[in-house]
Amino acid sequence: MTSVTNGASPRNVFVDEARIILTDLQHVGSMRVGTSTRAEIDDQVRMMIRNLSRLVTFVWDNRPEVRALVEKVYLLLELSRRPNAGSATHYAFNWLRDSAVIGARLANLHRGGPTEPPGTREESTEAHGVRIGDFYQVRPGLYYRVVDMTTPKVGIKTLRFGNGRTAVVSGLVDVWRPIERLSSSLDTFGPPPYAPGR
Repeated sequence: MTSVTNGASPRNVFVDEARIILTDLQHVGSMRVGTSTRAEIDDQVRMMIRNLSRLVTFVWDNRPEVRALVEKVYLLLELSRRPNAGSATHYAFNWLRDSAVIGARLANLHRGGPTEPPGTREESTEAHGVRIGDFYQVRPGLYYRVVDMTTPKVGIKTLRFGNGRTAVVSGLVDVWRPIERLSSSLDTFGPPPYAPGR
């Protein structure tokens, strides 16, 4: 888990990198060698190298299956095995497919940090029930905090996030709402204002 912001404060964005990498890797599975151009394959190869390089920097436990997958990733990342401009298209595509499978298996085993914003719970609410301070899931593993909103039409909300981006929502919306702390008699600093005087 990392809080990356692109110019926003860390409290406004929550990122689970392993889940984001996993969705990128799953996208590669939808590619077909007959319908993908060499430029698309090369773009995905660069993305794959970036994602695999990031995955091996995570903190991993010592389970045998994790160690075996990390070793396979290191082998795939060796310069002599990576596809380059002189590689055949089929070689580049097969390397990409194999890398996606191994990387996805490794990303699924990641157990680092929470997978949703800490101190929140998931709630389903109508669009009009979204509050400032709620987190909205933009894509799996990426959550933005709502800092402002407008209602252009009844039943539709335009959410503005701390990083300046917006999303238009309607109907039932899943948000991660901060858990409000209930006060108890143990954390008060004197009698409540309605208590009788002594």
